Amino acid sequence: MAVANETIIIKMKEELGRAEKWADNPEKMSKSISNIRLLCDLLLEADETSKSNQIDSNEISPEEMKAMIGKANAGQPSVNKSTIDHEEANGDSLFDF
Repeated sequence: MAVANETIIIKMKEELGRAEKWADNPEKMSKSISNIRLLCDLLLEADETSKSNQIDSNEISPEEMKAMIGKANAGQPSVNKSTIDHEEANGDSLFDF
């Protein structure tokens, strides 16, 4: 379950208020600043996750690929090779003697 960005920002404001209130106590202020950092990381991580989901949706589906390329080998005439008749040769390959 994802937490809304607005909720995270509200919690950040609350922690910032606590940090201001405890400006004279470095230990408590440091704890509040750590909490703010944690909330910032949470918010940034949620943004990265949404970006990666958008990238995945840009992949080409098989139906789209078929529409762009068309049917494979459909409508392509077969190429007839012209062979030269050599009296002593057994086939088309260089290695056929």
